[in-house]
Amino acid sequence: MNRVDNSGAKLWIAMTRPIRLPIALAAAQTLHARFPGGIHLLREHSNWWEHGNWKPFASEFRSRHVFERVTTCRGLRDLPRLYRESKERQQALGALPVNPQTDVILCFGGTVTLANALVSAHPDVFKILCVSSKAYQDLTAAGDAWHFRFTTSGWLQNRIIEPRVGLERTLDFKPWINPGGDGVRLVRLERTPAEIYDAVIVLSNSGHELRENAPANVIAAKFPSIGDLRASSEKMASEKDRRRRVIFFGTPFLLIHNLPPEIYIKHLDLCLDFIRRHYGENRDLIYRPHPAERNEAARLHLDGFDIEDDREVAELYFLRHFESIDAVFSVSSTVSRTALNNGFNAYCFWRCFPFPQSSASFFEKVMGEVPPEFDIRDLSRPPIPYADRATAHDDALSFSGALDSALEKRFAAARSTL
Repeated sequence: MNRVDNSGAKLWIAMTRPIRLPIALAAAQTLHARFPGGIHLLREHSNWWEHGNWKPFASEFRSRHVFERVTTCRGLRDLPRLYRESKERQQALGALPVNPQTDVILCFGGTVTLANALVSAHPDVFKILCVSSKAYQDLTAAGDAWHFRFTTSGWLQNRIIEPRVGLERTLDFKPWINPGGDGVRLVRLERTPAEIYDAVIVLSNSGHELRENAPANVIAAKFPSIGDLRASSEKMASEKDRRRRVIFFGTPFLLIHNLPPEIYIKHLDLCLDFIRRHYGENRDLIYRPHPAERNEAARLHLDGFDIEDDREVAELYFLRHFESIDAVFSVSSTVSRTALNNGFNAYCFWRCFPFPQSSASFFEKVMGEVPPEFDIRDLSRPPIPYADRATAHDDALSFSGALDSALEKRFAAARSTL
């Protein structure tokens, strides 16, 4: 009986931006014993990596490979450039020493960019996709011809570039009539993730946000917490002896006009007073501007706050300062949900603002299932710490459990071929 030699099995982790690094480290910690050939990081080049202090964690990966970002084209003149860059990337990914019999590809984000290029270059390798429940909904959303049409670049990619380069085809749609607001475009793979990947892990706050009748290879699980990264804890900044900090993450309210700026400022100043009142005496108060802010901080009452404008992504910031963060606030940023997933006392103020119903509905959808303490509804009442309690259902599958379940599908398939 022939047996597959797994002694050199490798795990290839693909991501675009460093916001996925903590979850990639969690995966590396969970799976390192299963892959004697090492865990290898594939990432897309961007300034976000330069702004983040991620290099202390680089040694968690046996090798690291950087691929240039391939931007879409705007018309026929730009088509040769798009074809050339796409082809070169496919050749570079195809040259990686990936063994289809033993190796596994694990993708975080970049589903229509780097991840798509990688799984297209190695279609016979066992593939796992990890996405949030919101991303999974977008990747399975229907776009009918009555309501949506191809963008120019989307049509050129789908009909000309992708079939010639050997990429899974993508859809880049926009509505015939633009209703305005967030999320009006539909960008997804032409096939569903469950048709391309051998296993899809859908992550949420509760671990239960999955549509009914999901395919058998789709697994619901909870987000991992930075606190679970035992293998990397020694690389985190040791800040146990310093005063704990409370972080407020800003919003580019001069750019995003879901409220007039003067109304937004009025309500935001009340929220900043709330933070000062409850934390100012014995906490360091930090204001971290959004990268797209246009000097919004100068319009706010930020007495008592230190402004940290290093542009480091929140996920890396949390990773490095895990020991010292006491609470995380924002108005409506998903950074609060990220902080919740990572075991912090995280809060949002958006319910204290007179947002229109369209914005409120969008915030509720993006945040997903959250503990009741997460939403600050009344500025006259103090925030309630809750991070030390379970924030999800006891029977929800953990991230490590989901990875084990996904890999069991691979081993079961391998055994069936023996």
